[in-house]
Amino acid sequence: MVVPVQVVDAINIELAPSIWIAGTIISHQDARVSSEVEGRIELLVEVGDEINEGEIIAKIDDTTIRMQVEEAQAGIFPIEAKLNFFNRETERLNQLAKQNNAAKNRLDEVKSDRDQMLGELLMKKTRLAQARDKLNRTTILAPFNGVVAKRFKEAGEWAKIGDELVRLVNTEATEIQGRIQQQSATFIKKGDSIEVTDGQAQTMATVRTLVPVGDDVSRLYEIRLDFDEAAWMAGHAVRIKVPTAIPQNVLVVPRDALVIRENTIKVFRILENNTAEAVFVKTGIANDMLIEVTGDINVGDKIVVRGNERLLPQQQVNIQQGH
Repeated sequence: MVVPVQVVDAINIELAPSIWIAGTIISHQDARVSSEVEGRIELLVEVGDEINEGEIIAKIDDTTIRMQVEEAQAGIFPIEAKLNFFNRETERLNQLAKQNNAAKNRLDEVKSDRDQMLGELLMKKTRLAQARDKLNRTTILAPFNGVVAKRFKEAGEWAKIGDELVRLVNTEATEIQGRIQQQSATFIKKGDSIEVTDGQAQTMATVRTLVPVGDDVSRLYEIRLDFDEAAWMAGHAVRIKVPTAIPQNVLVVPRDALVIRENTIKVFRILENNTAEAVFVKTGIANDMLIEVTGDINVGDKIVVRGNERLLPQQQVNIQQGH
C-alpha cells in the first residue's frame, strides 16, 4: 500500500537552547500613597478612579494644624515689635555715643538685645514655615497619572503619619518583569529581542534592563522588558523565552518528524525510489518547531513530517505538498 506523506529537508541552522520562565506585566509607576500628617480622613478617592498627576487623592482634617499656623503667626508680631524698638534705639544711641561714654555702654546692650531678637524672629519664622508645610501636606496629591487599584483606609478613619491610604498604578506605563537563572543572565544583554507569550498572543519584547544583582534567597536575577502588546494589562501573566547557552550550528528537523517508541527515537527518510527508510537518532537542543538530531542524517535529506505514524521501513510513499 502506498502511503501519502509530507516531507521537509533536514537543514543546518544556528540554534540556541532556551527555557520558558514566568513573567508578569507590571507598571513603571506603582505607589502606595501614604499620609504625611496625622488626622481624620475627610476625603479619599474610590477604587477605579482615574487620577491625573497633581489631582487630590485624599484630604486630612486640618483644623488643628490651621490653629498651629495662626499660633506661629501670632508669635512673630511681638518679636517684630521689639526688633523695631531696638532698631530705633540703636539709631538714637549711635548719635549720643559720639558725645559720652554712658551712651556707648547702653548702645552695646541694645545691640545685644537686638541680635537676640533677630535670632528669635528667625526661629519663629521657621516654626511658621513648618506649620504651613504641615498644613499643605493635609492635602495629598497624585504623584503621577494612574488608577486607584486599592484603598487601605476609609473616609472618616484616623490616619497616622506613614499610614497607607491608596495604591495608585499608572496603567499606561507597563513593562514585563521576570526572574532568570545565572546561566541565562550570561547570554542576555540590554537591547536583545526576546519572545514572550501569554498562551494566546505572542510578541517580541526588548530587554530594557537586567539587574546584575541576584536575589539573596532565590539567586535569581531580575529582567525588565519593553513590549507593544496593548491587550496585556498590569498583573497579566506571561511566559518569557530565555537562552541557556550560546547559539550552536546544528542539524535540525521538525519536531513532528520524530517517531518515539519506548526507548527509541527515529525518523523516516525518503529514498530516491520513494520508499521510506527508518533512521534512529538522538535529540539535542530545540525551539518551538525544530529539534536537533544526530545520527545517520545529512543536510538535504527528505524527512517525513506527516503520515509517519503508521509508516513502515521500505514502504512505498506518495509525497504530497503541505497545506
